[in-house]
Amino acid sequence: MKTTYVEFQKAYQDELIHFYMGYYNSKGGTWTYEKVFKRIHQIATMENSRIILQFDGEKLVGFLMGYFKEFDDSTGFYLEEILISSEYQHMGYGSDFLRYLKSDLKTRSCDWIELLTTTGAVHQNFYSKNGFTRSESLVLEYLDLD
Repeated sequence: MKTTYVEFQKAYQDELIHFYMGYYNSKGGTWTYEKVFKRIHQIATMENSRIILQFDGEKLVGFLMGYFKEFDDSTGFYLEEILISSEYQHMGYGSDFLRYLKSDLKTRSCDWIELLTTTGAVHQNFYSKNGFTRSESLVLEYLDLD
């Protein structure tokens, strides 16, 4: 595994959009090029956001995106999404990516990472294995507009 990490640049946009569509549509999603563009664009244009691509050699194998959150006494990073290609899952790429992110964020005086995830065992095991714990003080609230 020769992994490199690259900050998102417009030159990678098309490759990233097709990567995203390919992954989620293979799982039953109905993402279009335009919808993925909009999702990535929303994060990419947000102040203090980061999109990082993970390559194994020349092949895009994963990406993550998120943004910094400022508070009076700390700076955090909200991990909006991390995605590793199906063929590279369960091989350490996701854990390596999170180690890279943690190390990089420490150099930027970031104090913590937060995210929302599903309750599924695969996701819970992955995040737990990588040092995440369930928040005891945050509750997700939801309002259906239908």
